[in-house]
Amino acid sequence: MMQNIEELQEYLFSLTNGVNLSGQTVTAAPGGLPTPCFPNVIEKVLKILTGDEWDELTERAQNYLKWISVKAECIDALAPRQEHTTTHGFELLAMDRDANSFGEIVDRSQELSIPSVLVRFASLVATFLTVRLLRQHMESDQESMPSLTFSQNVDSFYLNYPRTLKILLELFPEYHEMFYFEINEEVTEDYLTTIRALAEDLGIRLALDDTNKMNVNVHHQLLDLADWIKIDFQATAYLEEQLLGGEGENIIQHFEEYAHGARSPVIVFEGLQETSPLKVFFEERWKILDTVLYYQSRERLPVHPWNKYFGLIQDYHEDKYGLFFKGLINDK
Repeated sequence: MMQNIEELQEYLFSLTNGVNLSGQTVTAAPGGLPTPCFPNVIEKVLKILTGDEWDELTERAQNYLKWISVKAECIDALAPRQEHTTTHGFELLAMDRDANSFGEIVDRSQELSIPSVLVRFASLVATFLTVRLLRQHMESDQESMPSLTFSQNVDSFYLNYPRTLKILLELFPEYHEMFYFEINEEVTEDYLTTIRALAEDLGIRLALDDTNKMNVNVHHQLLDLADWIKIDFQATAYLEEQLLGGEGENIIQHFEEYAHGARSPVIVFEGLQETSPLKVFFEERWKILDTVLYYQSRERLPVHPWNKYFGLIQDYHEDKYGLFFKGLINDK
């Protein structure tokens, strides 16, 4: 096993070269959404990391997993108000070659008898490879890529395999500076020790989902580890309703207390649209300099220079939303 890991490490290191990685990159659906996929690399990584679980899959199941890709939602600065809008990063989410989202991927995986953990690890490998490819495109264009860039969900299916997760993270050392790992709201107290150990041993940075689905004790015990707090899209929609109902002062007070108690320098509001009254409200009223607010949307293009590299999925599929990395399109 160790020898295989060392061989895999050398193989992935060779893909840090732009030419080598581009040679392993193919489009998911020619004539459709031209998102990059890495079928041969994903197969090689999963075969070594998961062994028997990969080998036990049918050929159809393996083929489905090999073509897992990722889409993005951009995360922009909200408040305190800045002179220029800036894109701080993206949440990366699993997508299959038909541009289906994670829920549909789970349904399809169940039909093909694919264990949930393999879906997660295929997605994580696709995430790291996409970011590596993006970085190479930006370096080629002499664009500087800031360190604060991406977040990816981590749930109990990952945490049931901490050793495999640790190996995978070590295979892609850039995760240290480029990723926040978002702890899923349904993670239970049983995983607190594992999460803390991974955070401390690997030096990973954490974002914490904030929904009423998360166990209160889990939430409190992870606050000291979280640099980002994510307000999920349902909670954001509820805040918008509260604002329209005249609860603006209570909203500000709540998040001022939250910012102080959580000691988090960043709070991200998911699903907040450009035209939302809540966005304007926070822009005008947020005064705490130690905690900045970001907002995340699946329906908005990122600002320059990121808009050169990402396009809207809905321009290709009216009923699909998010951003795809258009690194294979020669129209930049």
